[in-house]
Amino acid sequence: MANASAAHTSLEETGRSYAPHEAVIEASRCLMCDDPPCNTGCPAGVDVRRFIRKIRFGNHRGAVRLIREANIMVGICGRVCPQEMLCMEHCTRTNLDTPIDIAGLQRFAGDIELASLAPLPDPAGGRRERVAIIGAGPAGLGAAVELRKRGIGVTIFEKSDVMGGVLTRGIPPFRLDQTFAVEELSYVQRLGAEVELEQTASEPAELLKGGFSAVFVGIGLGRPYTIGLDGEELPGVYVASDLLTGITKKVRPDLGSRVVVIGGGNVAMDAAMAALRLGAERVDLCCLESYEEMPAFRSEIEEVQSEGIAFHTRTRPVRIVADGDKVVGYEGVGIRWREAGSLAPSNAIDVPGTEFGLAADSIIEAIGTGVLDRFEGVETDGRGVVITDPETMATSLPGVFAGGDVVSGGATAVRAYAEGKKAAEGIVAFLDSRGTEGGGR
Repeated sequence: MANASAAHTSLEETGRSYAPHEAVIEASRCLMCDDPPCNTGCPAGVDVRRFIRKIRFGNHRGAVRLIREANIMVGICGRVCPQEMLCMEHCTRTNLDTPIDIAGLQRFAGDIELASLAPLPDPAGGRRERVAIIGAGPAGLGAAVELRKRGIGVTIFEKSDVMGGVLTRGIPPFRLDQTFAVEELSYVQRLGAEVELEQTASEPAELLKGGFSAVFVGIGLGRPYTIGLDGEELPGVYVASDLLTGITKKVRPDLGSRVVVIGGGNVAMDAAMAALRLGAERVDLCCLESYEEMPAFRSEIEEVQSEGIAFHTRTRPVRIVADGDKVVGYEGVGIRWREAGSLAPSNAIDVPGTEFGLAADSIIEAIGTGVLDRFEGVETDGRGVVITDPETMATSLPGVFAGGDVVSGGATAVRAYAEGKKAAEGIVAFLDSRGTEGGGR
């Protein structure tokens, strides 16, 4: 049984930043490779070797400025990026002992910067165009920063009451302190971007007619999937994304003592750990995939396991057990795949004799999200994912660009940010080709 220890009862951010002398020691382990493989692992293009070198020689502010040239989310990515799958995966030091803790050093740099804000780059001058950005998630912010550096006016339309997208609405505070995230993301406003919160943007075509020279769509994925089980409407059944959003807003629901989480991705892992911190004495996680097949980051899976959460892999949900309007249990069955390599529910075959039941006061569904909004004239695939030119991030509607999860279907925050940067390059090329300088809103 997974028992909630003292370490599991707080929603405050866990983990600690390096002290300055500790950061120098860790940075000194870097081999300073001539052709550093870690650099190739960062989607945002951070020069990892150079920022580590600056920390090594005590130039902490210089390290921050260097990282921020490529990615404003210095401390955020130091906390939430799966760097063991990105830059750290390629670290040459792994051949000797363990990779450099690039994530920890980046977190240290971000914490140093917020204590004393680094100077801003001087935006280029001479341009009067304005670009509308729909969505203030990582992709939209990446596009906004790059456009502002080039002197292009930016207005961000965000329907939530805070910038950040999934960073501030979907990542629980024990992984990312929300006050820290908001302060770090305010860098985009310090660069001169206008941000209109709680504002639903017009259609991209209308924004173009209204005087914007181009539009970037970075709305992410806002439609949570549900399984369709009888009883999903009961008070004790939650959608993980709604639960986590509530937690970021300090909503603390009573989940009861036993909780079942359905899903094998990162959101499911976050929901399972959140359930412990909300008072559950036992948390069971049930998913279609095996340990090796689960889409969650390996580091998150290991963290969940270390907290004593019970896994039921290669199983599918059968029934929510209710007593009147109260959830009292969950029933599932073991599965095998009809065809190897396809992890879709439609490919699962029940294995006779593997039926099981779990006591439950609450059920949390965390089986993925899809595109919520679609825009007139912007071509999408069958899932609603926006189709773009991979080089420019241009959509089928001239002057409209897109990036992030609404294009990838769901990836890391740093990849979304990188796509926003790439789209900004495409927007600048589009504006230059149109000869629109002197236009604008």
